[in-house]
Amino acid sequence: MSITSDALTRIAYQRGVRRVLLLTLVLNLLVVAGKLAAGIIAGSLSVISDAVHSSVDSLNNIIGLVIVRYAGAEPDDEHTYGHAKIETLAAFAIAGFLFITCYQIGLSAFDRLFDSSARTPEITALTIGVMIATIAINIVVTVFEHREGRRLKSEFLIADAIHTRSDVLVSCSILAGLFLVRAGYYWLDPAASLGVAVVIAWNGYKIFKSTVPVLLDAAPVSPQQIKEIAEAVPGVHSVHDIRARGRVGDMFIEMHMHITPEHERDHITSHAITEEVEHRLETEFGRAVITIHVEPLNRSTGDWHKA
Repeated sequence: MSITSDALTRIAYQRGVRRVLLLTLVLNLLVVAGKLAAGIIAGSLSVISDAVHSSVDSLNNIIGLVIVRYAGAEPDDEHTYGHAKIETLAAFAIAGFLFITCYQIGLSAFDRLFDSSARTPEITALTIGVMIATIAINIVVTVFEHREGRRLKSEFLIADAIHTRSDVLVSCSILAGLFLVRAGYYWLDPAASLGVAVVIAWNGYKIFKSTVPVLLDAAPVSPQQIKEIAEAVPGVHSVHDIRARGRVGDMFIEMHMHITPEHERDHITSHAITEEVEHRLETEFGRAVITIHVEPLNRSTGDWHKA
């Protein structure tokens, strides 16, 4: 049984994403373990909150390893357009996890701020050293994952990289705050936790903003962009009734196209023209399933009728 080129592309995609997720999962678990241990030993709510923030990355990696297998599955009778939206749905779920985490951290921070009997953080050189090491690991993870996400055109990897990037910024601000806490400004520890909660909420919003349009079948590119590319192909008179959904790199495009009069009766040439349109659209937007309905010319008026 031969394997189609699309199947080979999907297999390569799955293997690439799985490799990235496994590597980042190991690194993220090291980061979580380091921050959690340092935060508990020091009694620092901000460091523990940062560990919780980082733990979402590990959870995302595990979710990704499960869903990538199904997102790249072949279309079937019940899912004729494939399963790619599973990946978008998973990215949407990441945002949900971020908002839940934000809420929990915010509650803990307010309790610590107004509890005079709360344990005073004891920031040591070990605490600071662990934070510096985890920041370095997170920088490696976010650069690698974002680069691979763009190369593989994986919405899930890019969304996860955005969250990991927030870890770097959050951890840097917490590291700066630890020096002040060590100097006696203990209230900065829960205050920094509130800052973590705000950053988490913002990242959740950005992921929602990128995934909701895909789930609602919003057009990933404007019809005008598609029209300009198609009409630039020699032999194309015009196109109309353009529809598109999905995301760049995995789109479904439909259109009605008018062939110039000298080519409309030459079926071989007409077919070549439609293939060239498809080729140019895929070159511009990446993988796409394109349906083109060719319509004839009414020679007496110069208008085109729908067949």
